[in-house]
Amino acid sequence: MPFTISSINQGNELGTANVEITVPETPIFAETDLIPGESVGPEDLEVSNNGTATARYYIFADWRPGTGTSPAGAQILADRLNIQIEDDDPDNPTVLYTGPISGLIEQPDTGRELAAQSSETLKITVSLPSEAGNLTQNLAIEVDLVFVGQLVEPQP
Repeated sequence: MPFTISSINQGNELGTANVEITVPETPIFAETDLIPGESVGPEDLEVSNNGTATARYYIFADWRPGTGTSPAGAQILADRLNIQIEDDDPDNPTVLYTGPISGLIEQPDTGRELAAQSSETLKITVSLPSEAGNLTQNLAIEVDLVFVGQLVEPQP
């Protein structure tokens, strides 16, 4: 009768990392009397990655008509209101996005990397260019800044 042997590799465990991008829920702007040629800000917004892995985040603007404004009026305003988002590096600030609120979709193009358990402050300015003129008079929009995080895959 032949001998047999068995060996057991026990107790293996695996887990997954998580990405948790958070920003404060408190609005950073509440301007109701912006006129062409004016701007508000910069206002600070802290972005945190409370997860366990490095993440890349993207910023979107989710906007809708404000009180007394039609969807078409909100589109006119979203196309003319400019938003600039930059980091707070005092020596060499990086602009993540500058352009109309309606164009703030998946910005910056390549995402912004943020290490696990870290945060950074963004400076956000909104302006209504002088050339907006009377077309934007008495229009209002509500804007949510949406931050979407994605796991940064390790390099082989």
